[in-house]
Amino acid sequence: MSRTLLSQRNLGIDLALECATAALAEARRRGYPSTVAVTDRAGHLLVLLRNDGGGPHLVDSARRKAYTAASANARTSAMEKAVDERTGVPDHNLIFLDQVLMVGGGVPIHAGDELVGAIGVAGSPGAIHDEECADAGIAKIAASLK
Repeated sequence: MSRTLLSQRNLGIDLALECATAALAEARRRGYPSTVAVTDRAGHLLVLLRNDGGGPHLVDSARRKAYTAASANARTSAMEKAVDERTGVPDHNLIFLDQVLMVGGGVPIHAGDELVGAIGVAGSPGAIHDEECADAGIAKIAASLK
């Protein structure tokens, strides 16, 4: 048993806000009434931005996508694909996990190989477009993640 303290990096509020703002700007450029959530590595919400005209359900969806991407350290689109390949039946171990949303649009944020946060976008006319907006947000802060 190791008796040492762990040292882990986390996305800070300034980078989280910059990432969320860039993702929302991309969604707005495309005409989507999206909502963007950014979490730290543990899935705790740091930033939530809702575009004008975005439905109230998008707040929960974006937050849950970010939480799921952080907690699984995986793109939610990959999880969604795995469910689809099982003919729509999720793994029985995942069915009752609170707050998990296996729908594309959640992307983990890495500094090198280390998970430091996640972003979730909801509100486009398809999960692939949510993911593209999330990727645009990450691209905006990529230089700071090295």
